[in-house]
Amino acid sequence: MSAHWRLALRYAAWVSVGAALIGAVVWFLFGAAHAGAVLYGVGVGIVSFVSTALTVSLLTGGSKAAGMVIGTASFAARLGFASGALGVPAYLDLWPVVAMLAGFVGVYLAENVVLLPGVLLGRAGAGRDVGRAVRERVERRVGA
Repeated sequence: MSAHWRLALRYAAWVSVGAALIGAVVWFLFGAAHAGAVLYGVGVGIVSFVSTALTVSLLTGGSKAAGMVIGTASFAARLGFASGALGVPAYLDLWPVVAMLAGFVGVYLAENVVLLPGVLLGRAGAGRDVGRAVRERVERRVGA
C-alpha cells in the first residue's frame, strides 16, 4: 500500500473515532436526528477526503496531459459527489442541515489541524534538499 493510501486510511480511521465521540455528545445534547446528520456529514467528508488518495493513485505514471485530465475529472467528480450527497438531503429536508454541514466541514478542519503540521515538519527536516532536482546527485568530497 502506498504512502498516500496509508495516510488517507489512517486519517479516516482517526476521524471516524472522533466522529463517534462527537456524535454521542450531539445525541445527548440535541437528539438522534442531529447526531445522525453530523455523522452523515462526516461520512461524506471522509469519502471525499479518501477519494483524494484515489486521484493521486491515478495521477502517478502516465503523461502530463493525461494526468491533468484525470486530475480535473476527479476533482469535478469529488465536488459533484459532495454537492449531491449534501444538497439532496438538505433540499428534501431529511437531516438538520447545519449539523450535516458542521460534520462535513469538521472533516476538512481536522484535516488541516492533523495533516498540516506533519507536512510542515516533514519539509523542515528536508530543508537543505528543498529545490533540488530529484535526479540530481550530491557528492561529498572529503579532503585529506
